[in-house]
Amino acid sequence: MATTTNYGWTTPDDTALVKDGASAIRTLGSSVDTTTKALNPSTTLGDIEYRSSTANTNTRLGIGSTGNVLTVSGGVPVWAAPAAASLNTANSTVTTSQSTTSSSYTDLSTSQSVTLTTGTKVMVIVSSYMIQNTLGYGAAVSYAISGATTTAVSDQWAVYFEETPRVGNGVSMSYVSYQTVTAGSNTFTLKFKSIYSAGSQTATFANRQITVVDLGS
Repeated sequence: MATTTNYGWTTPDDTALVKDGASAIRTLGSSVDTTTKALNPSTTLGDIEYRSSTANTNTRLGIGSTGNVLTVSGGVPVWAAPAAASLNTANSTVTTSQSTTSSSYTDLSTSQSVTLTTGTKVMVIVSSYMIQNTLGYGAAVSYAISGATTTAVSDQWAVYFEETPRVGNGVSMSYVSYQTVTAGSNTFTLKFKSIYSAGSQTATFANRQITVVDLGS
C-alpha cells in the first residue's frame, strides 16, 4: 500500500484493484482524523497550541489567568504573572543645613554624590531648599559627572534663584535634566555656590537631594 508524503496515511497503490472502497475511505479518514486532532488538541476557549517534541503532534496550553503574560520556561511557552518592574536608580538626600560663600561651584561640608552603572542616557533630578540672607543675591545647585564620563559642573542644569524673595526666607526648587553619558559606572556629585556680584555672601542649603535614573542606551 502507498502512503502520503507528510503524514504517512495509507492509500491504495496506483495499480491496486480496490475491492472495498468504503473500507479504504474509512482507513484514510481515520488517519486524517487522528492526525488533525494531534495538531489541534485545544478543547477550551482561549487555548493555544505549540509544537511538541513529538513529530506531527502539538501540545495544548490552556488560557492563563487574568493579567498573566506569555513567557518561556524550560524551552516551552507558559502563562505567568508579569515580573515586577525594575528601575535602576540611585538617590542621595542630606537634610542638614550647610552653607558656602563661594561664587563658584564647590562641595559643602558634607560632600554629596551617587554612583550608578548606567547606559548612555540618564535622567537627573536635583532639588534643594536654598536661603540667601541678602536681598538681590541668590544661590545655585548643580552637579558634575565623573567615572566613565567626565562632565564639568554647569549652570545649564542647575536649580537656582538670583533674587532673594525676602531676607531670611528660602525657596525649595527642583530641576530635571537629561544627560548623554558613556555607559558604565558614573558618579554624579552635587555642587553649590552663592550668587553675588560684589562682596562675600552666604548661601545656605538644606534638604538637598539628587536622584539619577538610568534610561538605558
